[in-house]
Amino acid sequence: MKYILTVLSTLIFTIQAYGKAFNSQILLTNSVKDFECPSFDVVACSENQDLVNKCCVPDQGHLVLSLQWLPSYCKNAGRNKPCKKGTLKKVEKDTWTLHGLWPGNCDGRTYLTNCNPQREEENIEEVIRSKDKDLLSEMEKIWLSGNPDPLKDNNWFWAHEWNKHGQCVSTITPQCMGANYKKNDDIISYFEKAVELRSLYDLYPILENAEIVPNDKDGYYLDTLQSAFRNAFNNTQVEINCVYNKREKRQYMSEVRLCFYAKNAFEVEGPINCINASSRCNPKYKVFYAVNPTKPKIPKIPENDNNFYINEEDSDEEYYYNEENDEYHDNYEEDDDDNNFDIDDNYDFSDLDEEFKLNDIDDSYPKFFNLYEDDD
Repeated sequence: MKYILTVLSTLIFTIQAYGKAFNSQILLTNSVKDFECPSFDVVACSENQDLVNKCCVPDQGHLVLSLQWLPSYCKNAGRNKPCKKGTLKKVEKDTWTLHGLWPGNCDGRTYLTNCNPQREEENIEEVIRSKDKDLLSEMEKIWLSGNPDPLKDNNWFWAHEWNKHGQCVSTITPQCMGANYKKNDDIISYFEKAVELRSLYDLYPILENAEIVPNDKDGYYLDTLQSAFRNAFNNTQVEINCVYNKREKRQYMSEVRLCFYAKNAFEVEGPINCINASSRCNPKYKVFYAVNPTKPKIPKIPENDNNFYINEEDSDEEYYYNEENDEYHDNYEEDDDDNNFDIDDNYDFSDLDEEFKLNDIDDSYPKFFNLYEDDD
């Protein structure tokens, strides 16, 4: 009898400790019947969340919208490999593209993934084409894979985001979407929401209003970048992600992540403060905001003059673009020895390689999200 009581006590404790994951799986595998959502707004991670069904507000109620700047990402795609050929040509001018929309637990650090393998889908492109061609057209502009692996194209990227993250939004399961659900409506709902939020939180004009523009000559301190976002988002902290280009000995702003609480079925409340102010960025050094070298400069036209002129100071390019390979390079001598590069005298990068070792980054808490090249 004592043994049975011990086993039962252990079981109860385990269920309480892992209740969120346990309940999520119950929801995803069994039918949901006779639920009714309240008429008032319910915000996830609040005291009201536990009072309503998981079809009314996502059980993983902390959402991260991850936006990437591909010209910077391509400085270090696949760990110092260029993006696949043609990637940067496809990026529209001044466009921050989508990485993903990620549901997580209310601690802002942990999350479940691949919540229901039965709902996995590998051909997202065809699914969206069959249901919403306009959505597909928009995704082809603002949700691009820069992965250097030729097999990891846009469809692979979208399938990865859906299978790992999208299907974990509890409110868009077929059961929760109800009697009007049609096959793959859940997939459409996820990608529609991500595209909608990316449009609402367009980062380029926010940075431009703070006089922060792509610039390969001068970098910006993290505090300067964070201040621009705080001013735009009601004093809210975003997470700035960096990649480090060993060849150039520079760090580049590659992603910005905005955090929210889920509200009702699939709305958002926020932005709210992200746990991290930055990830893999070294605050001792400036962060560069890479120029897209595939976008030609717009010539300046003096009044009453039919000839085209380019400002003389703009003609001294800091890079050249190899159109055949769709790569860009600095105007340094082509030499594999990093020590031979002519680094800007304003910055001392002599110890930057050592500074960027992972043990120099604050690991006092578990990492919530990985960099794009690690998010496979």
